[in-house]
Amino acid sequence: MLSPDHVRVRRRGGELQLLALKGELRERALVIARDLADVARAHVGKSRGELEEAWEGIAVSPRERKLSLGLAKLVEDASEFESGDAEQAAELRREVFALAAQKRATNALSFARDAILDEVATRRGTTPVALEAELYADLRSAQRLIACRAPAPEALVLGYERAQVQAILLRAVRVVAEVGCASADAYRALFRQLKFRRLLYRVHPLEAGGYRLEIDGPFSLFQSVAKYGLELALLLPALEACQKLRLRAEVRWAHQGKPLTFAYEPTVRAGAEQPPRARDEVAELSAGLSELGAGWQIEPAERVLDLPGVGVCIPDLVLRRASDGAAVLVEVLGFWSRASVWQRVELAQKGLGERLLFVVSSRLRVSEDVLEDADEAALYVYKGRINPRTLVRHAERLLDHGGPSPRRAERAR
Repeated sequence: MLSPDHVRVRRRGGELQLLALKGELRERALVIARDLADVARAHVGKSRGELEEAWEGIAVSPRERKLSLGLAKLVEDASEFESGDAEQAAELRREVFALAAQKRATNALSFARDAILDEVATRRGTTPVALEAELYADLRSAQRLIACRAPAPEALVLGYERAQVQAILLRAVRVVAEVGCASADAYRALFRQLKFRRLLYRVHPLEAGGYRLEIDGPFSLFQSVAKYGLELALLLPALEACQKLRLRAEVRWAHQGKPLTFAYEPTVRAGAEQPPRARDEVAELSAGLSELGAGWQIEPAERVLDLPGVGVCIPDLVLRRASDGAAVLVEVLGFWSRASVWQRVELAQKGLGERLLFVVSSRLRVSEDVLEDADEAALYVYKGRINPRTLVRHAERLLDHGGPSPRRAERAR
């Protein structure tokens, strides 16, 4: 992932604009990308410090400096480095420094660095050269390059263009994306990515077709900003895979600066994204429900609940009772913000037309009583991990709609 230092932008009024790579500069970008990758492949087996020093030897103009640094970061991300044994290096330094302190205390005039290294190397059955290499083997500059898997120059430059947009999204307060897909399956794949990334979002259908996604940016949060920002940036390929994409974001590009508007419409449509695997907590819940045995069937939810004038709800699982085929849709909410819970509560209060169970972490400090009297929806607030048996009890009550909630019933007993 690139940092703002790698991004070629300009400010024009209240807008943040990417500088296009075209003409002669694009040709230079391809040359620089090829040279960086070639140098990296030639340095397999050498240290990171040696690689970075060799990269500095590639001639670039001041205008190309950010471009070169960004491409080098992508080549680095596509490479594999091996670190030395940090514990062994620290132990070796303690031994060398202790001996040096002892020698200096007894005879400062005859103190010699090479003699210290030679004595420790003899003790350890190695050479002074090898010993010196191991002395700081845990430092970043000493890491060994063991593989470089950088793509072809054209792919590397295209990757740089996408990575610039991702770096801008890392500083977003709010993102609005209008998307259009060729099929319902494509929409479901996009919505699964939204849920897999645990982003805070609202989905609204557009009159002309497609959907408007309103996504909270990392700079709208008070905590976990970096982690959330990375998840937002990683959503970009899924958005670009849509047939149509118009993205606008409010970003804080400077720490003390005013918010700027960033607009993005890809000129080249990306290929289809690989379907995401289920989120860890959803996969764990699905496995736990399957282990309960007969009585309930579990399957991934394929439907998108579109409530005109209200919003869109995207369940994760379908929990189906074997005895009568009655089904409950289950949505496992993320833990970034309580706002997402209240949005679901509002949907439930306006009528979903389906039985839906919202699963919420206790970290969001929400009570199950919020939907106590709702006919079609319920909250299951869990602490730590989701308990499949408790979830089934909530589903049973939601289907039968009678008597107190499982948790309230337990308290009554």
